[in-house]
Amino acid sequence: MVWTKRMALGTILSAIAWFTRAAAKQRIADINNLRDTVIEIARSKLGVDGAVSDAGDPARIIIRADGKIYTVDLTNLFNRIQAYQDEDPQKLITQFIDSFADLSKPVVSEQNLVAVLRDKTYTDQVSKAGTLMEPLVGELMIVYMADMPGSMSVVGRKQFPDKEIADLRRVALGNVSKWLDHIEFDDGLQVATLYFIEGNTLLSPTLVLLDEFWASIKGRYPGDVLIALPRRDQLFIFNDDANGKILARRLIDITFRDNFSLLSDKLFARRDGKIVAVDG
Repeated sequence: MVWTKRMALGTILSAIAWFTRAAAKQRIADINNLRDTVIEIARSKLGVDGAVSDAGDPARIIIRADGKIYTVDLTNLFNRIQAYQDEDPQKLITQFIDSFADLSKPVVSEQNLVAVLRDKTYTDQVSKAGTLMEPLVGELMIVYMADMPGSMSVVGRKQFPDKEIADLRRVALGNVSKWLDHIEFDDGLQVATLYFIEGNTLLSPTLVLLDEFWASIKGRYPGDVLIALPRRDQLFIFNDDANGKILARRLIDITFRDNFSLLSDKLFARRDGKIVAVDG
């Protein structure tokens, strides 16, 4: 498809619809029923004292086990159920529950330390717990978490008392880079590409921090690009031009109306090798 500055509005809207369909492939609609099912099964597990939904995020549940509290994110489970629609959802849910059945003995180490992107609203909520984080650009923050079998668990300074943040960043991004072979993409429009990490979609936005990722897409995007991160499990790269900006803005608007696993309604760019906020 030839993309020109005079492309008709109808064509742009069709492009947005294409992106919406691509995004829909990775989630299920009935998040509330799935969450309630997971909670019911979790409560029956030995050692679990209670399980409730997180009032601030429909994709998370809070589990209390052996006097400790754990936050479990269900996003990956949603994506897996939709990706494997021929499989029995109950089987996938049971496998998910079994993966974090031993909640009383979580292990946080450099081996499972990763970096994820979150907005400031999220980090303000977890900052009182001493969560390890640092600013990236604009409202985006880098939050350090332990990549557990069934969830992402925030990491505090007390778990790495002798490590500088720069050292933890290097370790965390090194662990994320191990997922580079699992990147999936769809560039059917030619003016933009959707990227996500199959099997660990919550790490998808973190790809913008990896030099190896940018090197791997240099053939498609050799120069500056626009970046949209409307959801916590996706990364959109656009051509850094007027049409790319229009499409990116409208994609973000549509995603936020959908109101699922939201990350940022802002537009970013990578220019001269640096991630920057885009005005307007």
